[in-house]
Amino acid sequence: RGVDVEIVLSNPGCIPGSLRGTEACYGNGWSCVDVASEIVKTIRKNHHKVNDARLRALVKDNLRICFVRHNKSDSYEDGMSIGLHAKHFIIDDICCYIGSQNLYTCDLAEWGLVVDDKETVQNIKKTYFDRIWKNSYIQLDCDVDAVMDGLGVDRNGEFKLFNVTNHNDMIHGGGDEFYDIDESQVKVLKETYESAMNSREVSPEARDDECERKTPSPS
Repeated sequence: RGVDVEIVLSNPGCIPGSLRGTEACYGNGWSCVDVASEIVKTIRKNHHKVNDARLRALVKDNLRICFVRHNKSDSYEDGMSIGLHAKHFIIDDICCYIGSQNLYTCDLAEWGLVVDDKETVQNIKKTYFDRIWKNSYIQLDCDVDAVMDGLGVDRNGEFKLFNVTNHNDMIHGGGDEFYDIDESQVKVLKETYESAMNSREVSPEARDDECERKTPSPS
C-alpha cells in the first residue's frame, strides 16, 4: 500500500547509568538489520505470494530503521551509548501510544496511554518523534542486502537467567517456569544476587531488603 514505516531503536547493549548488563540492557543486542529481517519474515508468513524482488523494494523504499542518536552521534560525551527506553507508536499520524509495554512476553506491570485525537497526535509527532528522527536517521543502519541475507537467522534461541533458569522469548523473565524452581535453585539465585550486590557496596540492610523483594518464591 506504499505505507512508510520508520522505527528508532535503542543502541544494542546500551546499559543506562551505573547499572550492570544483568540489571538493564536496552536493545538486548538487536541491530536494525535484525529487526528488519524479522519484519520481512512476518510479511512472508502472511503474504506467501510476495517475491524477493518485491520484498527488497519494500525494505529499500518503505522500511526505515535506525539507532537513536543525538546530532547523528550514538554516544554521549563520556562515551556511553545512547539508549531509548520509551515504547512509542504512531499510526497513520492520527493515533499514537506511549507507555512501558514491551513487544515480547514478560510479567511486568505495564502502563500506557492511547491518543486518538488527530491534532494532538500530529503535535506529538512534530515535537517528539520528528526531532528524534532528524537527529538519528542515517541510511547505513539498515542495509537491504544484509536484511535479506538475515532471513535465515533463528533469533528465537534459548538463554539462561543467572545460569539457572531457562527462558524462551522472555527477556525480563516471567512465565510459570521462572517460579517453578526448587530450594537449591533459590539458594543459587540468592548467592548470585548477594555477590552482585556486594560488588556494588550496598549496605547490608538495603541488600537484604532488595534480595527479599527480587528472589522468587518456589511454587
